[in-house]
Amino acid sequence: MMKYLTGVVEIFGIVYLRFTILPRVWCVWLVAVNSACIFFIQHVEAQLVLGVTLLAVLLQGVIYQRTGFTRIMGAVHLAWIPMFIWMAGRIDVISQNKELSVWLVILLLTNFISLLIDGIDMTRYVKGERAPHYSWK
Repeated sequence: MMKYLTGVVEIFGIVYLRFTILPRVWCVWLVAVNSACIFFIQHVEAQLVLGVTLLAVLLQGVIYQRTGFTRIMGAVHLAWIPMFIWMAGRIDVISQNKELSVWLVILLLTNFISLLIDGIDMTRYVKGERAPHYSWK
């Protein structure tokens, strides 16, 4: 368990201390937008975002333990797709709260861009680029 938790801390260390400036800024934005769910936690949509975010972090920890910091780590973000499909079915409820709606639109756009980046990384991984491209040590 300790090795797993250390791995999760290393992931954040790599992202915030080893990434070059543009990817680092992007990841800070991505984490900030997803973490903003705390401000809307009374809404089921924000609770779902928190749950999917925690699931993603847990799964990335597993992937990191097995492969290192490889391009496949972004695959965990595929969990956003069913989350947003479910939210689309609640658009009439969501649209009644302006602040929640604005945050969810920003979240959707941010996560969509991240999925595009993840798609490129996953493609590169499938094509053979499997070596860890960042290391904590």
